[in-house]
Amino acid sequence: MANYRWRDSPDIIARLVNADKIQTLATQQVMLKPNEACALIVDGRIGDVVTETLLKSMAGGFSRWLGDKMGVTASDRRLLFAMTGPMDYWIPFEGQIANGEKVTGFANLRLKMDIDNVPKLLNFFANNAPTLTREGLISIIADEVKARVVNPCLATCNDASGLRDAMFLEQFEMSAESGMRNLLSNLGYTLLKAFPITNPTDMEMVQRHRAAVEAQTAGNQANTEAQLAQFAQTEALTLARIEMETNVARARARGKVTVELESELKQLRAQEAKWDAEINFERGKMEIRVDEADAKTKRAMDMFAQVQDRKAQRIASQQDFQNQRMESQNQFQRDMLEMAAEHGALTPEVIQEMLRQQTAQKAVDGSGQGGQKSTPMNCSSCGTQISPGWIACPNCGAPIS
Repeated sequence: MANYRWRDSPDIIARLVNADKIQTLATQQVMLKPNEACALIVDGRIGDVVTETLLKSMAGGFSRWLGDKMGVTASDRRLLFAMTGPMDYWIPFEGQIANGEKVTGFANLRLKMDIDNVPKLLNFFANNAPTLTREGLISIIADEVKARVVNPCLATCNDASGLRDAMFLEQFEMSAESGMRNLLSNLGYTLLKAFPITNPTDMEMVQRHRAAVEAQTAGNQANTEAQLAQFAQTEALTLARIEMETNVARARARGKVTVELESELKQLRAQEAKWDAEINFERGKMEIRVDEADAKTKRAMDMFAQVQDRKAQRIASQQDFQNQRMESQNQFQRDMLEMAAEHGALTPEVIQEMLRQQTAQKAVDGSGQGGQKSTPMNCSSCGTQISPGWIACPNCGAPIS
């Protein structure tokens, strides 16, 4: 017993097999997998739909050949095989969005067939080849997918960003489910999932190119800045090395003359020490002379101050003595004048005599006070010249203010 293979390519999704056309000496059998189904059609009537089983004595063999010759078997026996598992179908499309941008891509439809719907494929095989492939099914549903789903959904997008929006994907799936229900139901398929896969538009390509150019420009700028920083660092290191080498060369040059300068420096220091000693000696002598002169000046000033103090004391004592004497004479004269007035002997001659005595006495006192001279005055009544110190005019007797 041999195994019959109804599906020899992954693109085959259904096949209608005429069992009467299989003429082999060995009996054919088919192993149906869990995602495969087979509908039995005998003499134009649809029989059972089986899956996950082994169909024995499907066709071929001597006994079936002999039965056909004797007319004891069915005159028409057909087997409809189909894939029931979910399969993806990519339908290419080309359209444009609201702003006129061209959009290309694929509409992905995930379809599944129920076991009970396998006989519906007879609608397709009635007018087509007995083998249905993935491309064949796509050619059947492609135009309707473009007209009912793709173009209406693209018309709602104002720009390319709307193609990447979740609302667009949801709208596409809902449109596919409602718009493709009749066609897929006639073929026996059920829509599980639908979503578009759009290629980048021209504007997106331009934006991508612009972003790439900006990124490359920024990268070049960063590389340039890094190179400039490296050049600056190299320059700084080079300048530092040159400066270090220059300092070393200068230090070596200074080291060569250090020995020669040390001897000259010692001589200069010795001469400087000698000059300092002489200067200090002369300064000491000058300070001594100055101190002596200051001491003499101070002694002279002290002695002069003492002399002045003594002179001032002497003058003060003389002045006190004279003042006391003058006060006593004036008091005596006043007393004499009062006595003369009481006895009626106060005559002009007496007054003149007293005034002359007073004048003579004042002249003596004035000579004793350093020879100071007083300026004579005239009487305001009679115009007679009055000597300094008189208290009344000797002519008219008017008092001197």
